Amino acid sequence: MRVPIKPLFLLALFCFLMLIVTTWFALQDRPLVIRDVSLSPGEVARARAVLGRNDLRRLSPGDKRTVELNALDLDLAVNYLLDRIAGGAARLRLSDGRLEVAATVPVEYLPQRRRHLNIEGTLLAADGQSRVSELRIGSLRVPEVIADRIAWRLVDYLYPANSPDRAAGPVGHVEILPDLLRLSYRSNPEVIGQARTSRMTGSDQQALGAYHDRLIELQANGIGSRGALVDLLQAMFALASTRSVDHDPVEENVALLTLLGTWASGRDLAALVPERPQRPDGFWLKLSGRRDFARHFLASAALAARGDSTLSDAVGLLKEMSDIYRGSGFSFTDIAADRAGSRFGELASRSPQAARELQQRLAKGVADSDLMPPADDLPEHLRGDAFKQRFDHVGSPAYRAMMEEIDRRIDACALYRER
Repeated sequence: MRVPIKPLFLLALFCFLMLIVTTWFALQDRPLVIRDVSLSPGEVARARAVLGRNDLRRLSPGDKRTVELNALDLDLAVNYLLDRIAGGAARLRLSDGRLEVAATVPVEYLPQRRRHLNIEGTLLAADGQSRVSELRIGSLRVPEVIADRIAWRLVDYLYPANSPDRAAGPVGHVEILPDLLRLSYRSNPEVIGQARTSRMTGSDQQALGAYHDRLIELQANGIGSRGALVDLLQAMFALASTRSVDHDPVEENVALLTLLGTWASGRDLAALVPERPQRPDGFWLKLSGRRDFARHFLASAALAARGDSTLSDAVGLLKEMSDIYRGSGFSFTDIAADRAGSRFGELASRSPQAARELQQRLAKGVADSDLMPPADDLPEHLRGDAFKQRFDHVGSPAYRAMMEEIDRRIDACALYRER
């Protein structure tokens, strides 16, 4: 059968040209929103408190809750997340039944001109129901029906549901007032459980079970209960290397780190391996002589391996910021462990070749310094005034210099060098 080369070439050329044209009109010369998103420690701590009070996981099955966010808190949260994730900024305006959002995200690695992705959108609410009314990306106007579908596809991705009815999801009544966003939500065990396992296949669960059983077996032989984290990683990654002969090495590494990260965080493993009656002992391992380093490292590695490295960094930072005014204070030492764990998780899941190489390297044995940079001299336990005196706020030049120093030290670790 003769393949029609010319029509295929013309189709490919047309798609390529359309991509160029779309990109050209989506990007613009000037940013739509210009603002300095420099949050004080108190503002970040406040955001964490708001999130904690409205955590879906704290609801009992079927419980309902209504959350109210004033314009200031909403603007603060959106700008913090956008700045952390993409270095962008946003402007929000609440009016009766209407939420207007404007945002700018810089696009790196492009010439100075046309390197700003500007987005404008409007969310309308009436009779408790909401819809996306307007969406513009650069100079491109997205049809309303498509914009609304994109928004609800995002909700479906985060909270998959069996029913096409929006009311069946976790978000219920939505009300937009001149200075207040009010929405109600409810706990749906089936939906939340499905969201938790939506990316988990039968092979994932089989792998998780294998690493769960191996951890218990190792603890029975004196490995993994106390002592060095690297000893446990050596034995666990040796099993991953063996299993990768017949399985995808990336999936094996992701399952291994998911299991260890969940265990290190003190969470119930029943959600991952529900049919296992026996559970491993509590987490008491150390990295560079400290249990908190090992815990931070594994939790961040698990998030990064599952493709959530940005979230991993954000979770670590929020924890430290909340400690400024309560708890042990801000610690760059813990941030170093978080970022080292993120780098490890990214390397473990980067590609099949990288996954196999890491398995083989870990199976031969590594030292703490291969995984975790020197951190004893980094500032820690900084409470409110002490943090402000030395670093002023998150994102200040002094703060960024410290984060760059942490990244430089991680780059120098043998496991991450030139990778």
